[in-house]
Amino acid sequence: MVNSLVEHKKTIISSIRSKLLAKGLEEEVEYDSINIEPVLIYSFSKNRRVFVKHKWETVALVRLNSTEEAKGTSSETDIHFDIEENDQDGTIWARFLLPEGEGAALNLLSRTIGGSNQI
Repeated sequence: MVNSLVEHKKTIISSIRSKLLAKGLEEEVEYDSINIEPVLIYSFSKNRRVFVKHKWETVALVRLNSTEEAKGTSSETDIHFDIEENDQDGTIWARFLLPEGEGAALNLLSRTIGGSNQI
């Protein structure tokens, strides 16, 4: 899927993709029929943690456990993100524009999965 993208998006997605895979996350691709785009999904222990989308904007969505966790993380750290809630299943996501937010997204992911290896 990555090979079919324009060069600019391919570079952005390849960067975060390689770092997510290095953290031991599993990769799969699903088709979002609502937004008509393929989405890269990264899971840790069968738990979906990161979505990378690229149709309109290139973004990484990192799953959080609750709105309280999102607000707490935002106020306790210098990691800044927008919060999105999925209306269908109630999941909470931290939204990062790529490539600018790549480092912050990876740091937040490390915090949420209990990892100490910050990139």
